[in-house]
Amino acid sequence: MKFLYYTIFLLLISNTILGQEINIDVVMSDVKSEVEKGNYDKALSMLEPLIAKFPENEEIKIYTGRIYTWKKDYKTAINILSPMADRTNPSPDALLAIINVFYWSEKFEKCINYCDTYLAIDPNSYDVLLIKANCLEKLGRNNEALVEIEKISINENNTQAITGLRTLIGRKAKNAVAASYLNVSTSSPGQSPLHYGYVEYSHKFTSSALVGRVNVGHANNDTQMLFEADYYQTFSKRNYLYVNAGFSTGETIFPVAKAGAEYYFTPYRKFDFSLGVKFMHFETEDVTLLTGQLSYRMGSYALAYRPFYDTGNKLFSHVLSVQTTNDEKESLLRLELQYGNVPYLYLYNNFVEPLKAYRVGIQYQQRISNSFFIRPVFLYEYEEYLPEQYRNRFNVQIILTKRF
Repeated sequence: MKFLYYTIFLLLISNTILGQEINIDVVMSDVKSEVEKGNYDKALSMLEPLIAKFPENEEIKIYTGRIYTWKKDYKTAINILSPMADRTNPSPDALLAIINVFYWSEKFEKCINYCDTYLAIDPNSYDVLLIKANCLEKLGRNNEALVEIEKISINENNTQAITGLRTLIGRKAKNAVAASYLNVSTSSPGQSPLHYGYVEYSHKFTSSALVGRVNVGHANNDTQMLFEADYYQTFSKRNYLYVNAGFSTGETIFPVAKAGAEYYFTPYRKFDFSLGVKFMHFETEDVTLLTGQLSYRMGSYALAYRPFYDTGNKLFSHVLSVQTTNDEKESLLRLELQYGNVPYLYLYNNFVEPLKAYRVGIQYQQRISNSFFIRPVFLYEYEEYLPEQYRNRFNVQIILTKRF
């Protein structure tokens, strides 16, 4: 008989315990439902009876700490999570939770310390390695961040995040060198090709940049050089001023001296505008170009129109372009349609005449590795070289850039 009583008693205890476990699951499910709605205070009030009844339940405490993190009450979250994260045998879940607290509160040094503690337990954790790399990048420790990125096994689910971080670090490079070669050939009828090239060095400052460039041109059995400097002053993300000045060693292939300025601004969210002027001094005449741009951005695409007006010769050109970019890969594809009298790339010389040209061009930029870029450019012109007489003109250019 006693055995029967004990059996019934044990069954009742088991059912009571099972009921408690079910109650925990039900309450936690309801709590998570409120969290998804953003009702953090209500979720915390629902957890209070569970915390009082099961004070040693770490799952409940960790989730409570997460809720305070989502509320941005980081101090309370740290007080709840740190005892479980700082002990000799830390809770991995508590470590993950407190890592997020310090990352979201932008206490990156502390976050890195807890990342290291977690990585001692699970050295291949993608999430923690990526958070640590992001913290190092925020602190300007870019080389260390790249080391952490190299530890991450790349798969289809994390490629975008890793590429984005690499790109962000790469764009912080202060210096760049570039070299370009442009070949201009004609057919029907043809003439000796024209050759242009340049090398340049650029350096970025906090809110400005300076570029020095040496151009070389060979045409009509003559070689001349043009020395240029560009200056960029940034006022906000899309508002900046561009200034250019240069002088040459000759009088025909390049202008004797040149100067220009253009201001880029964004008065509306998806629209970019610019207004500018370019001045070129030749031995026999001066040329003033008025220009500007209207661009409309649609996600990764941009549609732009840019006119050029030669005030002295009363020449007009119109450029319509469509460009698509991939910010993470730092690649672009650009299609241009042009009509008018301003030469390709605006390499004005002393032989500009008011003759028409129809142009279509394409260019593509590809990043190789993390810091090397290649940009091929091709433009075809159907140009009027004599009144009412047309020929084919081919412009082929390659630009190589290395940043560091």
